[in-house]
Amino acid sequence: AVVAQRAVYADDERFNFTILPKNVGKRKAQIAAITQSSGDLILNVDSDTTIAPDVVSKLAHKMRDPAVGAAMGQMKASNQADTWLTRLIDMEYWLACNEERAAQARFGAVMCCCGPCAMYRRSAMLSLLDQYETQLYRGKPSDFGEDRHLTILMLSAGFRTEY
Repeated sequence: AVVAQRAVYADDERFNFTILPKNVGKRKAQIAAITQSSGDLILNVDSDTTIAPDVVSKLAHKMRDPAVGAAMGQMKASNQADTWLTRLIDMEYWLACNEERAAQARFGAVMCCCGPCAMYRRSAMLSLLDQYETQLYRGKPSDFGEDRHLTILMLSAGFRTEY
């Protein structure tokens, strides 16, 4: 999926894909991408995420306001018709986005810009990298919940978060 997306944006200098030689975890991969990047906005997608053609422009539109530190896109299960479980998962995504996140966004305080598809202001992320990288859980480095932690850091720093 990444190779295909990389090919789509290969001739667009506004996009840069960071591919690491080995799996170091999402948080460390994000930090590598942030420090190597030069643009104003960073789009984060999971490896199993397929993005709609208009996602980048819609999220960038939300980020025009410099008070916004992060914005997330709507999630949808691509296999929702396969089984009852996938239908329920898709329903949960719909409710989480169109009810919960939409209500939170009315106050500029989405509590979790979900990892599968979120855009971040690079300058805001750079100012929060130390706190983001050094998060501990029970005295050990945390390797989960990076999307929620980063969103809370954005809100704590005074940035708005949008859906």
